[in-house]
Amino acid sequence: MFLRNCWYTALWSNELKDKPIAKTLLNEKIVLFRSARGDVGALEDCCCHRAAPLSLGEIAGDYLACGYHGLKFDVNGKCVELPDGNQVPSGAKVRSYPIAEKWNVVWIWMGDPAKADPGKIPDLPWLSEPKWTATPGRLHVKSNYQFIVDNLLDFTHVAYVHKRTIAGDPREATEPLKPERLNDGIGISRWLLDVQPPPLFANAGNFKGNVDRWQVARWHPPGVVYLDVGCAKAGTGAPQGDRSQGISIWSTHLLTPETEHTSHYMFCFSRDFNLEDEGMSKLLYEGSRATFLEDVDFLEALQNNRADGSLDGLIHLAADAGQLQARRMLSSMISAEQA
Repeated sequence: MFLRNCWYTALWSNELKDKPIAKTLLNEKIVLFRSARGDVGALEDCCCHRAAPLSLGEIAGDYLACGYHGLKFDVNGKCVELPDGNQVPSGAKVRSYPIAEKWNVVWIWMGDPAKADPGKIPDLPWLSEPKWTATPGRLHVKSNYQFIVDNLLDFTHVAYVHKRTIAGDPREATEPLKPERLNDGIGISRWLLDVQPPPLFANAGNFKGNVDRWQVARWHPPGVVYLDVGCAKAGTGAPQGDRSQGISIWSTHLLTPETEHTSHYMFCFSRDFNLEDEGMSKLLYEGSRATFLEDVDFLEALQNNRADGSLDGLIHLAADAGQLQARRMLSSMISAEQA
């Protein structure tokens, strides 16, 4: 079961160009396109004439033309033109979904259109503001999206799964986490003081010795997780708020269920240092992708063992508190919505 009256991420804005894109989101087949005016449409991927996928059509100015018989639809799903020039039947339309573009992301509302409020989109300014350089990417993961949320709210696995990328000091596996229930989600955080820097951060920040490292994660239901992570030279005041001797990276994870067993995973590292350095952008993009691919191996293995995405019958550790709170919160929201 999915939460529907909420915003999910469909695409990065720059992915919508001169062709329609087919997506399956929450088990529903959808086509997205950008009109000549720049408006974005998200429609049921099924023509109302002979059920052809509209994603096999083409963009014709401000409209999406069906590739089977040429019917043209606007971004609201209304058929505006027939190929024979006759009057368009009043029922010639397909379902449309509310869309919002914000933070260089195309967001889609999968529930009641009357409840679609763009003000409920989480604040992610580091994805678009000029004082940040973003390195976005995407993955397709054969795993339930809740397993991915669990993974992102779990810092303990880093010491074991990410030895080649973001794992640093062995103490990462034992340092406690501070979970926090927020009005609009769950937060977890911790500091690792005077520790070895992880390989990716050592390269990005040119650290030669130990560092003070921070890890702060926030989850907004159902599928937005972002982390404020970074390192500063040990003993230079980062825990007190002075990060001038370090680097900060905002790691963003945008998850949308494709089905109960597969997920769309959009990710991005954003930085506020060396903004024009293309080599740094390449390092962080390739490093972040390599890190998340390490996760994918385990996530897909978990899915094979747990087809329903549940944790029923498993034991839980103290470090799992944030994950469990997130699952309970989401379950309550889904139950309330269905009621």
